[in-house]
Amino acid sequence: MSDHRISRTFPDSEGDAVHTLAPLVLDGTPAVIGTHGDGSLWTCDLTTGERLPRDIDLDDAAPEEPVPDAEGTIWDDEDEDFEDEKGKPDAYEVLHQLTATRLDGRPVLVTGGGRFDLTALLGEDYLGGAVRCWDLTTGEKIGKTVTGHGLGVTALTTVPSARGPLVLSSSEEGLLLVSALASGERIAEIRGSYNGVMTASVVDGRPVAVTGGHDPRVEVWDALTGEAVGGHRTTGTHVDAIAVTELAGRAVMLTAGDDNELRMWDLITGEPLGAPLSGHAGSIQAITLAGERPIAVTEAADEPPLVWDLTRSEQLGGALTAPDEHSPTAVTATEINGEPVAVTGHADGTIRIWNIATS
Repeated sequence: MSDHRISRTFPDSEGDAVHTLAPLVLDGTPAVIGTHGDGSLWTCDLTTGERLPRDIDLDDAAPEEPVPDAEGTIWDDEDEDFEDEKGKPDAYEVLHQLTATRLDGRPVLVTGGGRFDLTALLGEDYLGGAVRCWDLTTGEKIGKTVTGHGLGVTALTTVPSARGPLVLSSSEEGLLLVSALASGERIAEIRGSYNGVMTASVVDGRPVAVTGGHDPRVEVWDALTGEAVGGHRTTGTHVDAIAVTELAGRAVMLTAGDDNELRMWDLITGEPLGAPLSGHAGSIQAITLAGERPIAVTEAADEPPLVWDLTRSEQLGGALTAPDEHSPTAVTATEINGEPVAVTGHADGTIRIWNIATS
């Protein structure tokens, strides 16, 4: 029996598993951009289901500036000694993390590389994921490749600021890099927790980043200066997922970790708000927000997503379980005609849209 919340189902003729999903708007129409496990990139119109391949110029993925290897030796694009060692980009590694936004009115894709992103390009002595911005219409890279992560990018987002839109990326070693979306210019470098998770938002008129990870705390940072905003906020458990929203005019932080619960905190004071929200059997690994209410969609390994009304601090309906399906391979949330929806990708390539406003 089909779940009544499934509003649309878009099968994939190729049957390849969906690896990642991110929402975007194309020509005024809600869509998602995603990848398959082989690194192939595509967009899907959420009103018609039309799925189109997207190409980006991976030949331009290499960094423009010198990059040190694990022992401090510098790779330089202009050094003849390194000319013969150049490799080819690995699409899967380049597209390890992705998000979409707009720059000067055009849709752009931002990608964060996996642990072996630079290895494929520069050789086995180099590790780390680079951050790149791409024009989604032309496929051309925008600005410089951002390097500095010693391991893979674990979280990636964009946020507006007085200096223009920013890209924030955190990595396995806990390094948070802030760069200008249009140019790739480094704005700030912040040391967070190992296995870094991160989100960003505008709070009281300034862009802030919130970081967590292996340590039982989260920290708030001014994204333009790299300076801490207040002291750290203790969570009592390491943090696997973070989100920031606003409830009743108050900036609110959502965290989740290995205690399998979703918690809400006052972002400024660190004061807990209400009782933890329980429902997952395993550790929550991602939190996605949609709608003005707002509504949160949470993911845990090998479990279907759950939906939460944050204003009422309660779960909305049951898990998002498709008939005869395992848990989805990718999840995101967005809006269609002003209504919040969850979008799930599955092992057979199917994409489903779920009405979650009244789950």
